[in-house]
Amino acid sequence: MQELSKLVSECLRRHGLESHDEETASATRVTLARVVRELALIDAAYERLANGSYGACVDCVGPIAADRLLAHPEAARCASCQALFERAHPDSVPPAPPPNLDRPRKPGP
Repeated sequence: MQELSKLVSECLRRHGLESHDEETASATRVTLARVVRELALIDAAYERLANGSYGACVDCVGPIAADRLLAHPEAARCASCQALFERAHPDSVPPAPPPNLDRPRKPGP
C-alpha cells in the first residue's frame, strides 16, 4: 500500500496537483490508492468472468454465495476463505472509506 501511495504522490506531483496541505495530500493519496485497489479488484473479477471462473472461490474453488456476489461483485473468495485471508494478511484489508458528508442523510424514525 505504501508503494501505491508513493506512486500516486509522484503522479499528483507531475501533474501539479500535490496539495500544500499535508493532511489533504495524505487523504488524497489514501483515496486514490483505494480507488486503484478497487479498480484492480473489478478488473480481476472481469478476468474471472471471461475465463469462466467467476463465482468460484480462488482458494477453495467452492461456490461464492449469491448474496455475497450481489453485495460484493468483485469478491474472489467465499466468506470463510475471505475471513481466513484477512486474519493471515491484516495489512491487505483496506481502511473503510470516510463517510460521504455531501450525501443527504435519510430522515430518522
